[in-house]
Amino acid sequence: MIESESFRPIGSTIDYSGQYTDVELIRRTSHAHLYRMRKMGRLFVAKTAQGNDARSLDLLKREYELTLGLSHPNIVHVYTYEADSPVGAAIIMEYVDGCSLAEYLAENPDKASLRRIFRQLLSATGYLHKAGVLHNDLKPENILITRTNHDVRLIDFGFADDDSHYQERMLGSTQGYASPELVCHNDGIDARSDIYALGQIMRQMFPGRYRHITGRCTSADRAKRYPNVESLALAWNRRNMPYHIVGAIMIAAMVLLPTILYIHVRAEHRQYVHRTESRQRLCDSLYQVIDRNYEAQYTLTRDSISNINAATSTQPYADAMLMIAHFYKRTGEIQQEVVSSAPDKAMQTQLGGYCNQVSLTYHNLLVRHAEQWKHTILPPPQ
Repeated sequence: MIESESFRPIGSTIDYSGQYTDVELIRRTSHAHLYRMRKMGRLFVAKTAQGNDARSLDLLKREYELTLGLSHPNIVHVYTYEADSPVGAAIIMEYVDGCSLAEYLAENPDKASLRRIFRQLLSATGYLHKAGVLHNDLKPENILITRTNHDVRLIDFGFADDDSHYQERMLGSTQGYASPELVCHNDGIDARSDIYALGQIMRQMFPGRYRHITGRCTSADRAKRYPNVESLALAWNRRNMPYHIVGAIMIAAMVLLPTILYIHVRAEHRQYVHRTESRQRLCDSLYQVIDRNYEAQYTLTRDSISNINAATSTQPYADAMLMIAHFYKRTGEIQQEVVSSAPDKAMQTQLGGYCNQVSLTYHNLLVRHAEQWKHTILPPPQ
């Protein structure tokens, strides 16, 4: 997950003769242990329950089921659940090289970087809510910042909740970030509880600034908070807008715009047509690159899964999941290459959305293929 002062190994290396090596305990929390492990040359993080009782293991399995379907660049990626990992039953997830937001803030980062990080945090939280998931434990320690590019990775869904698990909820209540309704374990917890935590995080990231926004986010009366992340993001985007100046500009524009349009309409129209046609040709070409490369990676991964057999692998299904994880990583690299070649942010956003859509489609196809393939190679349960 991360490599920072609070995530240095705190236990001795575990000698394990299986496929995982270099197993080290890197963090203890109130409800879990986190281990860093290596397999096939790659680093992973294994999250185990604090205890081995049935309740703890059920909650760990529930967390895995809740996060398995999530796919967002600012949310830590979960690969699989292994009941017999070197450290026992564990969620296997990506290893993130970086530090927590709390540690990052201690380094006095520039405001532009903080604003970009907060936008990514809003994006990740908004995605969770659209997927029907509440995090319930948003705080700087659960927000990782990657060492390269300083991007957000949201982690730790041990207290997360969705409609299907409402009755099983074990609510988180980290002091200072938990909403009043979380602390009191009230019924009807909704997106406004995470909005409260975002307001507290915003205060820590931008001390003394944006008081109107943070005040509304952290209102004790949740009816007064922003109803959803979209409303908060809209307020954030408008935070520095001087409304009286904007109003004067609008009035001046209403008077001058007809004259300006009359003088420039022909030249602007010709330039617009030329730019639009050139831009569309480039966009179509990049779409073809995406389709061709993603299909090639999908075909290669699908065939590789089909070629796994008991003679070449001691854990065929786990290896199939690793191949799917490699597909996910490779398509992410392709996406970065393609998006970086786009000339403007609008096209980058358009291409990025298309890449995510195609990648998710192929990812789901690979998972279904692996499930079908599993029945042909693994013996039926006794």
